[in-house]
Amino acid sequence: MLRNLVVNDYALIDHLVVDFHPGLNVITGETGAGKSIVIDALTLVLGNRGNKTNIRQGKGKMTVQGLFDVSDQPALIQKCEAYGIPMEDGQLILIREIDDRGRNICRANGLIITVTQLKAIGDELIDIHGQHEHQSLFKRENHRQLLDAFGGEKSRKYRDQIAAAAGEIKRIHELIAELETNERELEREKEALQFEINEIEAAALVVGEDEELEGEKRILENRERLFAHTSRAYELLRGENAEQPPILDALSLLAASMTEIAKIDTSFEERLETVNGILSETENLSFEIRSYLEDMEYSLGDLDEIETRLSIIAKLKRKYGHDITEILCYARESSIRLKNLLNRDENLQKYYQELSGLQDNYNKISNNLYQLRLKTASALKKALENELAELAMEKTQVEISVEHDPERVSVHGQDLVEFLISVNPGQAPKPLGKVASGGEISRIMLSLKSIFGNLDAIETMVFDEIDTGISGRTAQVVAEKIQALSVTPPRGRQIICITHLPQIAAMSDQHFMVQKLAQNEGVEVRFLPLDEKGKKEELSRMLGGAEVTRKTWEHAQEMLELSQKIKKTKKSKEDKILS
Repeated sequence: MLRNLVVNDYALIDHLVVDFHPGLNVITGETGAGKSIVIDALTLVLGNRGNKTNIRQGKGKMTVQGLFDVSDQPALIQKCEAYGIPMEDGQLILIREIDDRGRNICRANGLIITVTQLKAIGDELIDIHGQHEHQSLFKRENHRQLLDAFGGEKSRKYRDQIAAAAGEIKRIHELIAELETNERELEREKEALQFEINEIEAAALVVGEDEELEGEKRILENRERLFAHTSRAYELLRGENAEQPPILDALSLLAASMTEIAKIDTSFEERLETVNGILSETENLSFEIRSYLEDMEYSLGDLDEIETRLSIIAKLKRKYGHDITEILCYARESSIRLKNLLNRDENLQKYYQELSGLQDNYNKISNNLYQLRLKTASALKKALENELAELAMEKTQVEISVEHDPERVSVHGQDLVEFLISVNPGQAPKPLGKVASGGEISRIMLSLKSIFGNLDAIETMVFDEIDTGISGRTAQVVAEKIQALSVTPPRGRQIICITHLPQIAAMSDQHFMVQKLAQNEGVEVRFLPLDEKGKKEELSRMLGGAEVTRKTWEHAQEMLELSQKIKKTKKSKEDKILS
């Protein structure tokens, strides 16, 4: 829900702050006052295309900020968190700046995001409908989605089954296509796979052997130094050297002296244990070094053989993987692939049998969904014709075409759905987008929204002058329907409506009047929230034109009293429904 909108240096707007309310927010004003500028600015913060030419004259950038309450939209909160946007208390602040070089900076709760991300978020925040912008309701590709939404849970269940079945059919088709490629290519692939498998198997690789061989190679390359230092270490421990007595002899003498000391002063017993431990470890070390020296001649391999083996492993690494584990994994996968190719005909037959069963199951589910769509189309047709009859279009004929193609395979089923309509008796129904009158288009849009309004999670709807061509009793019905959308159980919606109709304005929960004022440096748009008196004055102007008379004043008062009575009656009915 939109709580607050701040606009700076956009078109005729210098600085504008608007606090929107729940329920029905109505925007009125003289023709050309700039009512739609506010909606145009709002579309910017929702991620729609921006143009640097809309920057206020003499300014370097324009900025639009929107504060939204999304606490009742868990799916949107989850999407924001997936983008890394910090969320607190269900509040979402979107900011968009466009400078005079056309550069965009978009932020969500302080985090810089892309325009694409901003658009993805904006699409779930506000649904905007204008006289010439029919949005998704008039796009044929979305008619099936609307029909299935009207079909409810049963329709959703069938669609999920259809999507899963279509996915399995696609998987089998890909396997078949893989096996049915050019015969020569298959033969070449079999030969290549067999060569690679043989090459890896011939190497008889063992995981970790390359690391062992590298260690052994390092020893062989430094053999003389290793022998010299090992011999020197053994000589230091046990050798006979007049200039330097062996370490073990010195440690033995130290242990003997420490023993005598400990006999006199028992506090040295712990230190004696330490010396004895060092002597024991040193003796063990000398035995290990002597054994290492004796084995050195026999344990080491031939350097040429090791380098040859490492060269073979390095070659296989370049071709099949960065280590031996990957090379062996590649060989296993290649063996499976080769086995499939060798058993091609058998596998093809198996896949075709599986495909036949999957296709039969898909056709069965598709036919069930088709029958459900026919029933749903009939019910939706009646609902839409009833809505249009209340809007003085009682002669309107609605057709919902559901064409079934048994050869079609799609995640959406085998049906093509299109809404058709005829507004005049004797005329064949045509696609919605080809209905001629702007007023008729507006009423069809409102009827569809009245039916489908509660089937999505978007909490805010904007109607930008969709009442063109409507007057009289129809205008009153339109006003009541728009107001009903804002309070329909189980949850009310926020409606923002730009209108010329006093009937709609009288129904508002919050009324804003837009004024365009001449200033010393140009023109400025002002956005004024009206109190009850201001609302009555604006209704009088809308009823009487430039001159407000006693009759228009009384008529405005009468309209306000009637709207309050209608709202009170509807609220009483809705309270009963909720209870």
